[in-house]
Order: sequence, then C-alpha cells, then structure tokens
Amino acid sequence: MPVFENVPIVGMHFRGAEVKQLVSTFVAPITLTLEPEPSNQYDSNAIKVFYEDTHIGYIKADSAAYIAPYLADDEYVAVFERLVEAKNNLYPLCTVAPIGSFE
Repeated sequence: MPVFENVPIVGMHFRGAEVKQLVSTFVAPITLTLEPEPSNQYDSNAIKVFYEDTHIGYIKADSAAYIAPYLADDEYVAVFERLVEAKNNLYPLCTVAPIGSFE
C-alpha cells in the first residue's frame, strides 16, 4: 500500500475564517481523517479532510486523482506535517498513508 508525501490540502477559504484560524495553529504531527466524496459535482475523486469533526478542506485535485482509488479498498489517514504559504494563503501539507503506518 503506497504512502503519498507532501500532499496539499486546499479549499479552506471556502470553509470560513474559523477554519483558517484553526489550521493556522496546527503543530505537527496531527492526524486528519479522510472521506472520499465520489458524488462531488466538481470532482468524482474528491477527498474531504477533517480535523476531529471539522471539515477543513480537500486533498488537492491532482493528488486526489492518485489517492482516491486506494481509499476504496483501504483506510487511509493524513498526517499534517507543515504549513506552506502560497498566493497569500496557508496550505497544510500532509503525508497520506494507511492507518497504522505512523505507529
């Protein structure tokens, strides 16, 4: 089962100021939950990312295209590694791997 590194989480600006504030306080490592969203009207490979019960964003589409097929058969999680700045926004980067890979 593959491990995907440096996977960006995007779309936080659609989630509101509270989510952006929450993510800006992240200190690695933090385990995030992934949820495939095949019914997403924009991308059938969409993967929602949650911190506890809060939907913080999505795996970036080009990464989700590679990762989504693995989520169908196995349970994966994302582990927050660091924040990067781009286009006046902060984006979390994470490692996506099967549950139990980080123990």
